[in-house]
Amino acid sequence: MGLYGYEAQEYGDIRIDARFTNQAGSPASIGLICRYSESDGWLEYNVSSDGTYSVLYGQWLASGIADYLPVLSGSSNAILPSGSSQEIGLVCSGTTLSLLIDQVVIRNVDVSRFALAGGRVGVTVSSFENTPVTAAFDWVKVSEP
Repeated sequence: MGLYGYEAQEYGDIRIDARFTNQAGSPASIGLICRYSESDGWLEYNVSSDGTYSVLYGQWLASGIADYLPVLSGSSNAILPSGSSQEIGLVCSGTTLSLLIDQVVIRNVDVSRFALAGGRVGVTVSSFENTPVTAAFDWVKVSEP
């Protein structure tokens, strides 16, 4: 797993959008992160090349070792297969996450139980079977929700 954060600023309510191409030949996921804190954890929205998506709450157990609590998972026909260019978005507003694919909200998620008020944003890439994973981000945009 690769987790890459934007270190320059912390945000409360925020929207993150990205256009990417998942070029993995085996199952892999691309994700967006909000409310990242080294000590308190983060919320992560992932879309996988097999057409599924998930929201996870992550926390560091030790340096480089993360523990994930699944918040929800589902599938969507809007998620394109490997090799296709796609946009994903994540709105973190108050106690709700809004998950987007190609500018359309596919699900809203109540995350009040995690009590994360703010933090950094980032992107993530992971493989379920093989490495390396090749994912090309065309752009990442951070804006007000």
